[in-house]
Amino acid sequence: MTPREKLGQPVKVTCLDCGQEFEARNLGRWTRQYCPACTERVMQEEEAERQQEEREAATSRQRERIFQAKIPELWRNTTFETSDPAINRVAFNRCREYAETFDPRKSNSLYLFSLKYGTGKTHLAACIANYVLHEKKFNVRYQKARDLLLDIRRTYSDRGDLDEAGLLDRVLSFDLLVLDDVGIDQPSQWLVSTYWTVFDRRMEMGLPVVVTANYNLFETEKGMTIGDRIGFGAESRLRKMCGENVIEFKGKDLR
Repeated sequence: MTPREKLGQPVKVTCLDCGQEFEARNLGRWTRQYCPACTERVMQEEEAERQQEEREAATSRQRERIFQAKIPELWRNTTFETSDPAINRVAFNRCREYAETFDPRKSNSLYLFSLKYGTGKTHLAACIANYVLHEKKFNVRYQKARDLLLDIRRTYSDRGDLDEAGLLDRVLSFDLLVLDDVGIDQPSQWLVSTYWTVFDRRMEMGLPVVVTANYNLFETEKGMTIGDRIGFGAESRLRKMCGENVIEFKGKDLR
C-alpha cells in the first residue's frame, strides 16, 4: 500500500499470519492486516478462550460456595434423589418444592419441627441446602444453632479477625441460612437476645432461613413452643418469616 492509494479504495494486503495476499479496503493505519480466514480463526480461538475462562471462574465460585456452606460431611451427599420419599411423603414433597422454587428475595422461611427426635428433619434440611447450593447456585450456610452460639461466645475472648458483629454479618448474609436444632440450649437472657438478633437481622434483610427444632412454632395444648426456648421476640419474627411454611414431622425414630 502506497501513500498514493486513496482511503476507502481496495488494496492488496499480505496477511501477517498466513502470508497470503488478500484484498482489503484502505483505511490507513486501521487497514485490516489479517485475511478473513485467519480473522475468523482468531475470533473463534478468542471466543473459546473466553468461554473456558468463564467456566473456570464459575467452577472457582462454586468451589468457594461449597467451602463457605460448611455442610457437614455426613450430609454433603444427601439429596432428594438419594432419599426415600415414602418415609414422610408429605414433608418430602413440600421440602422439595421449597428447594426447587427457592429465590432468596421471594421465598418465605421454612420451619421443620417434631416433638420427637430422629424423624428426618435434618435430613430434609440437608436436601434443601444441597439443592439450593448445587442446582440453584445460591450462597448457602448450614449451621448448627449451638455451634453458632459457641462461635459468638468465642469472639468475646479470642483475638481473631472477627468480633460478634462481624461474625453475624458474615453468617447472616448468605442467600439461605439453615439453622439446625434451634432451641436445644437452656434459655438465658443472652441466648434470647442473640436469637432475637439473628432472626431480626434475617427478617430485615429479607432473606429466608430454614429452621429445624423439637418445639412447635405455634401454641397448642401440647405445651411449650419454640418461644419458651429462644424468646418470644425471636418466635414472633420466625412466625412472620415462615407464614404457612411449617411442617411437623411424625413417626418413629429413623436412627
